[in-house]
Amino acid sequence: MSALDAWREELRRLIPRGFLRRDQGDGLFVSDYPRFGNETPVSDALRRAGYTVDLRGSLAYVDGNLEKYCALAGSLRDAESPLTEECFWLRSLALHLQRTGAEPCPENLYLIRLTLKALDAGDLPGLERLLPPAVAEAQRKHIPLPKPAGQLIIYAIENPKGAH
Repeated sequence: MSALDAWREELRRLIPRGFLRRDQGDGLFVSDYPRFGNETPVSDALRRAGYTVDLRGSLAYVDGNLEKYCALAGSLRDAESPLTEECFWLRSLALHLQRTGAEPCPENLYLIRLTLKALDAGDLPGLERLLPPAVAEAQRKHIPLPKPAGQLIIYAIENPKGAH
């Protein structure tokens, strides 16, 4: 189960028509609901529910606002994950983030978003490739590293998709 499943379910209830997909760009989700002429009421409902909406033509890019990410962070728990050979670097980075990271802030949301999208896609190797340089860049820019990114990774490793 992905940490995004609850957001996706809520968004499906708020967006009556059109597709809802994980964004391949900088956002979290993309939808074509503006094509159906209900742009303003749907966008207003999304904003009231804690989402940001960026309208570009017939597409809407939807993401959580800071409070939404903070609520997600509050629902996560710290967990231990033994450092086995499988995803060793990713596990060690996740444990580091979990132990030393900060709460979500506007500057570090992109790291949480990157983590969420890769985990939602089931792409641990991609995350293992993309997250370390992003974390290094954040450290160079003195951006606080997000604790929730580590918690999400450990949760995903301990609860792989399809596991019962």
